[in-house]
Amino acid sequence: MKSNKLSLKNIHHVYGQERQAGTEAIRHIDLEVRDGELLAIVGASGCGKSTLLNIMCGMIEPTGGEVKIDGERISSGSHRIGYISQTDTLLPWRKIDSNVALGLELEGISKRERLERARQMMALSGLKGFEKMYPHELSGGMRKRAVIIRALIQNPDIIFMDEPFGPLDVFTREALQKEILKMWGERKNTIVYITHDIAEAITLADRIVLLSRRPSVIKNEYIVDLERPRVIEECKYNPKFLQLEKQIWNDIKDELCDADME
Repeated sequence: MKSNKLSLKNIHHVYGQERQAGTEAIRHIDLEVRDGELLAIVGASGCGKSTLLNIMCGMIEPTGGEVKIDGERISSGSHRIGYISQTDTLLPWRKIDSNVALGLELEGISKRERLERARQMMALSGLKGFEKMYPHELSGGMRKRAVIIRALIQNPDIIFMDEPFGPLDVFTREALQKEILKMWGERKNTIVYITHDIAEAITLADRIVLLSRRPSVIKNEYIVDLERPRVIEECKYNPKFLQLEKQIWNDIKDELCDADME
């Protein structure tokens, strides 16, 4: 059995607690993520998914509880962390190979070596020939692919993804889902993935965590019992896929109905 890579103990968070009545976003969450696991987190809009992800990766200090990677507090700063957000974070004044190599540059890797590594990764991801383009010259899907490569090139301990494909069309989303599965299959980085799309979560993940409405707790967990490697075009027709999609959707609908009654 694989060891735990990421550990959350008694995480809770309140926004605006300096005021008399703050907003409780997360309530006492315990969660373990295994080394090499691809974990998806789903839940209704506004339930606190992004808040939890940002606590996991150290961008937000929780009101209470602790986050550990490989048994060490995330605040130690000794971990390699990749982060892919909803927005396009490429630097518009840099060419694509220079954008992809940015993290290596910050590490002090020589220009020759970092650009060589960037171009190798781009070639593996179908971006060969676009190295000297600027971000505005690429499609949305190609830019997002460059962002993913930039996160992977440093071989991080964990990659956190906050709905990275939200604004993209369905065809580009599927192409990038294939890219994620391919890269993850080769490297087995630990990935924690936020999405509104239940089908996407089932297609990509080993395990899915469903958050309740705010203040969030873990309402349910689901093991995705689909063989790997997965063929995206075929997954959605698998009876196991359809059964799990129905179960998760019904659990989310229960949350929405309960919220409407309050």
